[in-house]
Amino acid sequence: MADDLEALEPWLEGYLSKLKPAARRRLSLKIGQAIRRSNTGRIARNEEPDGGAMDPRIPRKARKSSKSGRIKRKGKMFRKLRLVRNMKLRTDPDGIELSFTGGAGRVATEHHYGLEAFIGKTRDGRTIKARLTERRLLGFGNADRDEIIDAAAKHLAD
Repeated sequence: MADDLEALEPWLEGYLSKLKPAARRRLSLKIGQAIRRSNTGRIARNEEPDGGAMDPRIPRKARKSSKSGRIKRKGKMFRKLRLVRNMKLRTDPDGIELSFTGGAGRVATEHHYGLEAFIGKTRDGRTIKARLTERRLLGFGNADRDEIIDAAAKHLAD
């Protein structure tokens, strides 16, 4: 992943040095939007940046009451995380930063790094925590390199 980014730097460096800061910022915005688009699509498909599938949800034990669990068993994980309002894109003439914001950022961090997360409380008031499986949400995949080159070429053609 880092090697692919380092391979792109010399190619773009020649073009970027000739652009004014405002034009570099517009180009970095276009590249950032392309990366955000690819990451949201990957999250929607439950794929990690390397192309492998994310680990599935852990099945919950059946409850004694008539209600089954409150988590939707069918469908995709991270439905709210992939919304544009939760993915913050910050650009400047020298770089791009893509991150999650607010409560979505906490959830994304816990899942991305496989941290221990608060699940709920028992009836007697004890907290329930669980170690989450590591699911890489943001990253630089194989197809992202082509998207960056296409976005840069399209911007430079205009």
